[in-house]
Amino acid sequence: MKLRKVIEETAIEVCKRHSHAQITELHILRALHSSVGSKGSKFSTKAIDKELDKIPVTRNASISISAMAAEILALIDVEDPIEIRDEISEHIFNPKPPTSDGPDAPDAGADGPPKPRDFDPDDEIFKAKPKPKNPGRGKTESLETVLAELNSLIGLAKAKEQVNAFIAVHAANIERKKKNLAPVSVGLHLVFTGSPGTGKTTVARLVGRLYKAIGLLESGELIEVDRSDLVAGYVGQTALKTQAKIAEADGGVLFIDEAYSLSADSKSDSSFGDEAISTLVKAMEDKRGSFAVVVAGYSEDMDEFIKSNKGLKSRFQTFIEFEDYSSDELIQIFKLIANQADVNCPQDVESEILRYIEFIQPTGDDGNGRFARNLFEKMFQNMTTRAMATGSMANAELTTFAIVDVPKFEGQDTQKENKVPFGFN
Repeated sequence: MKLRKVIEETAIEVCKRHSHAQITELHILRALHSSVGSKGSKFSTKAIDKELDKIPVTRNASISISAMAAEILALIDVEDPIEIRDEISEHIFNPKPPTSDGPDAPDAGADGPPKPRDFDPDDEIFKAKPKPKNPGRGKTESLETVLAELNSLIGLAKAKEQVNAFIAVHAANIERKKKNLAPVSVGLHLVFTGSPGTGKTTVARLVGRLYKAIGLLESGELIEVDRSDLVAGYVGQTALKTQAKIAEADGGVLFIDEAYSLSADSKSDSSFGDEAISTLVKAMEDKRGSFAVVVAGYSEDMDEFIKSNKGLKSRFQTFIEFEDYSSDELIQIFKLIANQADVNCPQDVESEILRYIEFIQPTGDDGNGRFARNLFEKMFQNMTTRAMATGSMANAELTTFAIVDVPKFEGQDTQKENKVPFGFN
Protein backbone atom coordinates (compact mmCIF):
# COMPACT_ATOMS: atom_id res chain seq x y z
CA MET A 1 0.00 0.00 0.00
CA LYS A 2 1.31 3.45 -0.89
CA LEU A 3 2.37 5.63 2.03
CA ARG A 4 -0.16 8.30 1.14
CA LYS A 5 -3.01 5.80 1.59
CA VAL A 6 -1.59 4.69 4.93
CA ILE A 7 -1.27 8.31 6.13
CA GLU A 8 -4.77 9.11 4.93
CA GLU A 9 -6.37 6.16 6.71
CA THR A 10 -4.39 6.82 9.89
CA ALA A 11 -5.40 10.50 9.86
CA ILE A 12 -9.05 9.46 9.57
CA GLU A 13 -8.66 7.17 12.57
CA VAL A 14 -6.96 9.94 14.58
CA CYS A 15 -9.79 12.30 13.68
CA LYS A 16 -12.47 9.78 14.67
CA ARG A 17 -10.67 8.84 17.88
CA HIS A 18 -10.73 12.46 19.04
CA SER A 19 -14.29 13.08 17.72
CA HIS A 20 -13.10 15.86 15.44
CA ALA A 21 -15.07 17.12 12.44
CA GLN A 22 -12.17 17.99 10.15
CA ILE A 23 -8.81 16.50 9.27
CA THR A 24 -6.16 19.20 9.56
CA GLU A 25 -2.40 19.34 9.13
CA LEU A 26 -2.13 18.35 12.82
CA HIS A 27 -3.90 15.05 12.13
CA ILE A 28 -1.62 14.45 9.14
CA LEU A 29 1.40 15.14 11.36
CA ARG A 30 0.15 12.64 13.95
CA ALA A 31 -0.33 10.05 11.19
CA LEU A 32 3.20 10.69 9.94
CA HIS A 33 4.57 10.12 13.43
CA SER A 34 2.70 6.80 13.53
CA SER A 35 3.94 5.69 10.10
CA VAL A 36 7.47 7.06 9.70
CA GLY A 37 8.27 7.59 13.38
CA SER A 38 9.42 10.59 15.43
CA LYS A 39 13.16 9.91 15.24
CA GLY A 40 15.01 13.13 14.41
CA SER A 41 11.96 15.29 15.04
CA LYS A 42 12.23 18.27 17.42
CA PHE A 43 8.70 17.60 18.66
CA SER A 44 7.39 14.45 20.31
CA THR A 45 4.24 12.48 19.56
CA LYS A 46 3.04 13.37 23.07
CA ALA A 47 3.24 17.07 22.21
CA ILE A 48 1.12 16.49 19.11
CA ASP A 49 -1.49 14.60 21.14
CA LYS A 50 -1.72 17.54 23.55
CA GLU A 51 -2.44 19.85 20.64
CA LEU A 52 -5.07 17.44 19.33
CA ASP A 53 -6.78 17.47 22.72
CA LYS A 54 -7.23 21.24 22.39
CA ILE A 55 -9.46 20.89 19.30
CA PRO A 56 -13.19 21.02 20.19
CA VAL A 57 -15.03 17.71 20.14
CA THR A 58 -17.88 17.32 17.61
CA ARG A 59 -20.07 14.30 18.10
CA ASN A 60 -21.47 12.36 15.08
CA ALA A 61 -20.03 14.83 12.57
CA SER A 62 -19.26 14.02 8.95
CA ILE A 63 -15.49 14.16 8.52
CA SER A 64 -14.17 16.73 6.07
CA ILE A 65 -10.60 17.73 5.24
CA SER A 66 -9.00 21.15 5.22
CA ALA A 67 -7.47 22.49 2.02
CA MET A 68 -4.00 22.54 3.59
CA ALA A 69 -4.27 18.94 4.81
CA ALA A 70 -5.39 17.81 1.35
CA GLU A 71 -2.44 19.59 -0.26
CA ILE A 72 -0.03 17.92 2.16
CA LEU A 73 -1.52 14.49 1.45
CA ALA A 74 -0.90 15.02 -2.26
CA LEU A 75 2.82 15.38 -1.56
CA ILE A 76 3.30 12.25 0.54
CA ASP A 77 4.26 9.92 -2.32
CA VAL A 78 6.31 12.47 -4.28
CA GLU A 79 8.44 14.11 -1.57
CA ASP A 80 10.43 12.90 1.44
CA PRO A 81 7.85 12.20 4.21
CA ILE A 82 10.42 13.02 6.90
CA GLU A 83 10.92 16.49 5.42
CA ILE A 84 7.15 16.93 5.19
CA ARG A 85 6.81 15.87 8.84
CA ASP A 86 9.43 18.37 9.97
CA GLU A 87 7.98 21.17 7.83
CA ILE A 88 4.51 20.69 9.35
CA SER A 89 6.02 20.52 12.84
CA GLU A 90 7.75 23.87 12.34
CA HIS A 91 4.56 25.36 10.99
CA ILE A 92 2.56 24.26 14.04
CA PHE A 93 5.01 24.51 16.92
CA ASN A 94 7.51 27.13 15.83
CA PRO A 95 5.66 29.65 13.64
CA LYS A 96 7.68 32.47 12.19
CA PRO A 97 6.59 36.08 12.72
CA PRO A 98 5.20 38.08 9.78
CA THR A 99 7.89 39.40 7.45
CA SER A 100 6.33 42.86 7.01
CA ASP A 101 7.75 45.67 9.17
CA GLY A 102 6.56 49.00 10.52
CA PRO A 103 3.72 50.20 12.71
CA ASP A 104 1.11 49.16 10.14
CA ALA A 105 2.28 45.55 9.98
CA PRO A 106 -0.28 42.95 11.11
CA ASP A 107 -0.16 42.28 14.87
CA ALA A 108 2.57 44.90 15.31
CA GLY A 109 3.09 45.46 19.02
CA ALA A 110 0.61 42.75 19.97
CA ASP A 111 1.26 40.85 23.19
CA GLY A 112 0.07 37.52 21.78
CA PRO A 113 2.17 35.07 19.75
CA PRO A 114 2.78 35.88 16.09
CA LYS A 115 0.54 34.29 13.45
CA PRO A 116 1.96 31.09 11.96
CA ARG A 117 3.40 31.31 8.50
CA ASP A 118 1.57 29.52 5.71
CA PHE A 119 2.56 25.98 4.86
CA ASP A 120 3.48 26.25 1.20
CA PRO A 121 3.68 22.86 -0.57
CA ASP A 122 5.11 22.81 -4.05
CA ASP A 123 2.10 21.07 -5.61
CA GLU A 124 -1.50 22.11 -4.94
CA ILE A 125 -3.83 19.44 -6.28
CA PHE A 126 -6.95 21.55 -6.07
CA LYS A 127 -5.75 24.46 -8.16
CA ALA A 128 -7.10 24.62 -11.68
CA LYS A 129 -4.68 23.26 -14.23
CA PRO A 130 -3.09 25.94 -16.39
CA LYS A 131 -4.74 26.35 -19.76
CA PRO A 132 -2.77 24.43 -22.40
CA LYS A 133 -1.10 26.41 -25.12
CA ASN A 134 -3.37 25.75 -28.06
CA PRO A 135 -2.59 27.50 -31.36
CA GLY A 136 -6.25 27.26 -32.35
CA ARG A 137 -7.46 28.72 -29.09
CA GLY A 138 -7.38 32.29 -30.32
CA LYS A 139 -8.80 31.53 -33.75
CA THR A 140 -12.09 33.11 -34.68
CA GLU A 141 -14.34 30.75 -36.62
CA SER A 142 -17.46 31.91 -38.35
CA LEU A 143 -20.79 30.70 -37.05
CA GLU A 144 -21.62 29.35 -40.49
CA THR A 145 -18.43 27.25 -40.61
CA VAL A 146 -19.05 25.54 -37.28
CA LEU A 147 -22.75 24.99 -38.05
CA ALA A 148 -21.79 23.39 -41.35
CA GLU A 149 -19.48 20.99 -39.50
CA LEU A 150 -22.27 20.15 -37.06
CA ASN A 151 -24.77 19.51 -39.84
CA SER A 152 -22.30 17.29 -41.72
CA LEU A 153 -22.21 14.75 -38.88
CA ILE A 154 -23.66 11.33 -39.69
CA GLY A 155 -27.17 10.88 -38.33
CA LEU A 156 -28.25 12.80 -35.19
CA ALA A 157 -31.06 14.53 -37.13
CA LYS A 158 -33.06 15.46 -34.02
CA ALA A 159 -30.04 16.64 -32.03
CA LYS A 160 -28.73 18.75 -34.91
CA GLU A 161 -32.16 20.34 -35.39
CA GLN A 162 -32.37 21.21 -31.69
CA VAL A 163 -28.84 22.66 -31.56
CA ASN A 164 -29.49 24.75 -34.68
CA ALA A 165 -32.70 26.13 -33.15
CA PHE A 166 -30.96 26.83 -29.83
CA ILE A 167 -28.08 28.70 -31.50
CA ALA A 168 -30.59 30.64 -33.62
CA VAL A 169 -32.19 31.97 -30.44
CA HIS A 170 -28.81 33.14 -29.12
CA ALA A 171 -27.97 34.76 -32.46
CA ALA A 172 -31.31 36.56 -32.41
CA ASN A 173 -30.68 37.78 -28.86
CA ILE A 174 -27.34 39.27 -29.91
CA GLU A 175 -29.04 41.16 -32.73
CA ARG A 176 -31.79 42.32 -30.37
CA LYS A 177 -29.18 43.75 -28.00
CA LYS A 178 -27.60 45.65 -30.91
CA LYS A 179 -31.02 47.19 -31.60
CA ASN A 180 -31.57 48.01 -27.91
CA LEU A 181 -34.26 45.34 -27.59
CA ALA A 182 -34.55 43.13 -24.53
CA PRO A 183 -33.12 39.63 -25.13
CA VAL A 184 -35.15 36.52 -24.44
CA SER A 185 -33.66 34.72 -21.44
CA VAL A 186 -31.96 31.50 -22.59
CA GLY A 187 -29.16 29.90 -20.58
CA LEU A 188 -25.96 28.40 -21.95
CA HIS A 189 -26.30 25.16 -20.00
CA LEU A 190 -27.52 22.01 -21.75
CA VAL A 191 -28.64 18.47 -20.99
CA PHE A 192 -27.69 15.80 -23.55
CA THR A 193 -29.77 12.62 -23.31
CA GLY A 194 -29.20 9.35 -25.13
CA SER A 195 -27.23 6.11 -25.27
CA PRO A 196 -23.42 5.96 -25.20
CA GLY A 197 -21.66 6.31 -28.54
CA THR A 198 -24.19 8.72 -30.06
CA GLY A 199 -21.79 11.62 -30.52
CA LYS A 200 -22.60 13.64 -27.40
CA THR A 201 -18.97 14.56 -26.69
CA THR A 202 -18.41 15.53 -30.33
CA VAL A 203 -21.45 17.79 -30.34
CA ALA A 204 -20.45 19.29 -26.96
CA ARG A 205 -17.13 20.37 -28.50
CA LEU A 206 -18.99 21.93 -31.40
CA VAL A 207 -21.33 23.73 -29.00
CA GLY A 208 -18.30 25.27 -27.29
CA ARG A 209 -16.99 26.44 -30.66
CA LEU A 210 -20.43 27.78 -31.58
CA TYR A 211 -20.54 29.78 -28.34
CA LYS A 212 -17.13 31.24 -29.14
CA ALA A 213 -18.05 31.98 -32.76
CA ILE A 214 -21.19 33.82 -31.72
CA GLY A 215 -19.36 35.74 -29.00
CA LEU A 216 -20.99 34.11 -25.97
CA LEU A 217 -17.83 32.53 -24.49
CA GLU A 218 -14.20 33.61 -24.60
CA SER A 219 -12.54 30.31 -25.54
CA GLY A 220 -15.24 27.72 -26.12
CA GLU A 221 -12.77 25.02 -25.02
CA LEU A 222 -14.26 21.74 -23.75
CA ILE A 223 -13.15 20.33 -20.39
CA GLU A 224 -14.47 16.76 -20.12
CA VAL A 225 -14.96 15.24 -16.65
CA ASP A 226 -16.82 12.45 -14.90
CA ARG A 227 -17.68 11.72 -11.27
CA SER A 228 -14.11 10.74 -10.33
CA ASP A 229 -12.83 14.17 -11.43
CA LEU A 230 -15.27 16.00 -9.14
CA VAL A 231 -15.83 13.79 -6.09
CA ALA A 232 -13.29 13.00 -3.37
CA GLY A 233 -13.36 11.06 -0.12
CA TYR A 234 -14.13 13.99 2.14
CA VAL A 235 -16.78 16.67 2.12
CA GLY A 236 -14.42 19.67 1.97
CA GLN A 237 -12.15 18.00 -0.55
CA THR A 238 -15.01 17.36 -2.98
CA ALA A 239 -15.91 21.04 -3.14
CA LEU A 240 -12.30 21.96 -3.85
CA LYS A 241 -11.96 19.39 -6.65
CA THR A 242 -15.18 20.57 -8.26
CA GLN A 243 -14.19 24.23 -7.98
CA ALA A 244 -10.85 23.46 -9.65
CA LYS A 245 -12.58 21.91 -12.67
CA ILE A 246 -15.00 24.83 -12.85
CA ALA A 247 -12.06 27.24 -12.86
CA GLU A 248 -10.36 25.17 -15.56
CA ALA A 249 -13.49 25.41 -17.72
CA ASP A 250 -13.82 29.18 -17.28
CA GLY A 251 -14.48 30.74 -20.67
CA GLY A 252 -15.46 27.38 -22.14
CA VAL A 253 -17.62 24.32 -21.57
CA LEU A 254 -17.55 21.89 -18.65
CA PHE A 255 -18.82 18.58 -20.04
CA ILE A 256 -19.89 16.05 -17.38
CA ASP A 257 -20.41 12.58 -18.83
CA GLU A 258 -22.72 10.20 -16.96
CA ALA A 259 -23.64 13.12 -14.71
CA TYR A 260 -26.41 11.08 -13.06
CA SER A 261 -23.72 9.21 -11.12
CA LEU A 262 -23.25 12.34 -9.01
CA SER A 263 -26.72 11.91 -7.50
CA ALA A 264 -26.44 8.14 -7.07
CA ASP A 265 -25.42 8.45 -3.41
CA SER A 266 -27.86 11.23 -2.47
CA LYS A 267 -29.62 8.99 0.07
CA SER A 268 -26.46 7.64 1.69
CA ASP A 269 -24.61 8.99 4.72
CA SER A 270 -21.63 10.06 2.60
CA SER A 271 -23.31 11.87 -0.28
CA PHE A 272 -20.18 13.48 -1.67
CA GLY A 273 -21.84 13.68 -5.09
CA ASP A 274 -24.44 16.01 -3.60
CA GLU A 275 -21.70 18.39 -2.53
CA ALA A 276 -20.29 18.39 -6.04
CA ILE A 277 -23.76 19.19 -7.40
CA SER A 278 -24.27 22.02 -4.89
CA THR A 279 -20.88 23.50 -5.77
CA LEU A 280 -21.72 23.24 -9.46
CA VAL A 281 -25.16 24.86 -9.04
CA LYS A 282 -23.66 27.81 -7.16
CA ALA A 283 -20.99 28.34 -9.83
CA MET A 284 -23.60 28.20 -12.61
CA GLU A 285 -25.28 31.17 -10.97
CA ASP A 286 -22.20 33.10 -9.81
CA LYS A 287 -20.33 32.64 -13.11
CA ARG A 288 -23.36 32.90 -15.36
CA GLY A 289 -22.26 33.90 -18.83
CA SER A 290 -18.58 33.07 -18.31
CA PHE A 291 -18.81 29.30 -18.78
CA ALA A 292 -21.33 26.65 -19.79
CA VAL A 293 -22.15 23.27 -18.28
CA VAL A 294 -23.25 20.37 -20.46
CA VAL A 295 -24.35 17.20 -18.66
CA ALA A 296 -24.93 13.91 -20.45
CA GLY A 297 -26.38 10.45 -19.85
CA TYR A 298 -29.30 8.11 -20.41
CA SER A 299 -32.69 9.88 -20.63
CA GLU A 300 -34.29 8.32 -17.52
CA ASP A 301 -31.12 8.67 -15.44
CA MET A 302 -30.71 12.32 -16.41
CA ASP A 303 -34.33 13.01 -15.47
CA GLU A 304 -33.60 11.68 -11.98
CA PHE A 305 -30.38 13.69 -11.85
CA ILE A 306 -32.16 16.97 -12.61
CA LYS A 307 -34.78 16.20 -9.97
CA SER A 308 -32.09 15.51 -7.34
CA ASN A 309 -31.44 19.23 -6.75
CA LYS A 310 -33.92 22.08 -7.14
CA GLY A 311 -31.19 24.36 -8.45
CA LEU A 312 -30.47 22.05 -11.38
CA LYS A 313 -34.02 22.25 -12.72
CA SER A 314 -33.95 26.04 -12.90
CA ARG A 315 -30.52 26.20 -14.53
CA PHE A 316 -30.94 23.49 -17.17
CA GLN A 317 -33.67 24.69 -19.48
CA THR A 318 -32.68 22.99 -22.74
CA PHE A 319 -32.59 19.24 -23.38
CA ILE A 320 -30.99 17.82 -26.55
CA GLU A 321 -31.97 14.28 -27.50
CA PHE A 322 -29.48 11.96 -29.20
CA GLU A 323 -31.22 9.09 -30.95
CA ASP A 324 -29.55 5.74 -31.66
CA TYR A 325 -27.98 5.35 -35.09
CA SER A 326 -29.85 3.37 -37.72
CA SER A 327 -28.23 0.42 -39.52
CA ASP A 328 -27.50 2.57 -42.57
CA GLU A 329 -25.91 5.25 -40.38
CA LEU A 330 -23.75 2.65 -38.64
CA ILE A 331 -22.55 1.51 -42.07
CA GLN A 332 -21.62 5.12 -42.88
CA ILE A 333 -19.69 5.42 -39.60
CA PHE A 334 -17.94 2.10 -40.29
CA LYS A 335 -16.91 3.24 -43.78
CA LEU A 336 -15.66 6.55 -42.37
CA ILE A 337 -13.46 4.72 -39.86
CA ALA A 338 -12.19 2.38 -42.59
CA ASN A 339 -11.45 5.29 -44.91
CA GLN A 340 -9.43 7.04 -42.21
CA ALA A 341 -7.42 3.82 -41.80
CA ASP A 342 -6.91 3.42 -45.59
CA VAL A 343 -8.89 0.19 -45.72
CA ASN A 344 -11.27 -0.52 -48.60
CA CYS A 345 -14.74 -1.93 -48.05
CA PRO A 346 -16.14 -3.44 -51.30
CA GLN A 347 -19.88 -3.39 -51.96
CA ASP A 348 -20.38 -7.12 -51.27
CA VAL A 349 -18.61 -6.76 -47.92
CA GLU A 350 -20.69 -3.69 -47.09
CA SER A 351 -23.87 -5.67 -47.78
CA GLU A 352 -22.68 -8.46 -45.49
CA ILE A 353 -21.85 -5.95 -42.73
CA LEU A 354 -25.37 -4.55 -43.04
CA ARG A 355 -26.82 -8.05 -42.65
CA TYR A 356 -24.64 -8.56 -39.58
CA ILE A 357 -25.76 -5.28 -38.00
CA GLU A 358 -29.44 -6.00 -38.65
CA PHE A 359 -29.04 -9.45 -37.11
CA ILE A 360 -27.18 -8.20 -34.01
CA GLN A 361 -29.32 -5.06 -33.57
CA PRO A 362 -26.79 -3.41 -31.26
CA THR A 363 -28.26 -1.23 -28.49
CA GLY A 364 -27.27 0.45 -25.25
CA ASP A 365 -23.65 0.39 -24.09
CA ASP A 366 -22.64 -1.93 -26.94
CA GLY A 367 -24.38 0.00 -29.69
CA ASN A 368 -23.93 3.06 -31.85
CA GLY A 369 -20.52 4.52 -32.71
CA ARG A 370 -18.78 2.25 -30.23
CA PHE A 371 -20.23 -0.79 -32.01
CA ALA A 372 -18.98 0.45 -35.39
CA ARG A 373 -15.49 1.03 -33.97
CA ASN A 374 -15.36 -2.41 -32.32
CA LEU A 375 -16.62 -4.11 -35.48
CA PHE A 376 -13.93 -2.41 -37.57
CA GLU A 377 -11.19 -3.50 -35.15
CA LYS A 378 -12.47 -7.09 -35.14
CA MET A 379 -12.60 -7.22 -38.94
CA PHE A 380 -9.16 -5.62 -39.23
CA GLN A 381 -7.77 -8.34 -36.97
CA ASN A 382 -9.37 -11.00 -39.19
CA MET A 383 -7.97 -9.36 -42.34
CA THR A 384 -4.41 -9.11 -41.06
CA THR A 385 -4.50 -12.70 -39.75
CA ARG A 386 -5.51 -13.87 -43.24
CA ALA A 387 -2.59 -11.95 -44.69
CA MET A 388 -0.14 -13.60 -42.31
CA ALA A 389 -1.58 -17.04 -43.05
CA THR A 390 -0.92 -16.72 -46.81
CA GLY A 391 2.67 -15.72 -46.19
CA SER A 392 2.59 -13.13 -48.99
CA MET A 393 1.35 -10.07 -47.07
CA ALA A 394 0.29 -8.55 -50.40
CA ASN A 395 -0.90 -4.97 -50.41
CA ALA A 396 -4.51 -5.92 -51.21
CA GLU A 397 -4.56 -8.35 -48.27
CA LEU A 398 -3.64 -5.51 -45.92
CA THR A 399 -5.95 -2.86 -47.35
CA THR A 400 -9.17 -4.58 -48.48
CA PHE A 401 -11.83 -6.32 -46.41
CA ALA A 402 -13.36 -9.60 -47.58
CA ILE A 403 -16.70 -11.15 -46.67
CA VAL A 404 -14.92 -13.73 -44.53
CA ASP A 405 -13.69 -10.91 -42.27
CA VAL A 406 -17.26 -10.16 -41.16
CA PRO A 407 -17.99 -12.00 -37.88
CA LYS A 408 -20.20 -15.08 -38.27
CA PHE A 409 -23.85 -14.90 -37.29
CA GLU A 410 -26.78 -17.29 -37.35
CA GLY A 411 -28.37 -17.65 -40.77
CA GLN A 412 -25.32 -16.40 -42.66
CA ASP A 413 -25.07 -17.76 -46.23
CA THR A 414 -21.74 -19.60 -46.12
CA GLN A 415 -21.84 -20.11 -49.89
CA LYS A 416 -21.03 -16.41 -50.30
CA GLU A 417 -17.92 -16.50 -48.13
CA ASN A 418 -14.45 -16.16 -49.55
CA LYS A 419 -12.62 -19.38 -48.67
CA VAL A 420 -9.28 -18.75 -46.99
CA PRO A 421 -6.87 -21.05 -45.16
CA PHE A 422 -7.13 -19.33 -41.77
CA GLY A 423 -8.88 -16.48 -39.95
CA PHE A 424 -10.61 -15.34 -36.80
CA ASN A 425 -14.38 -15.79 -36.66
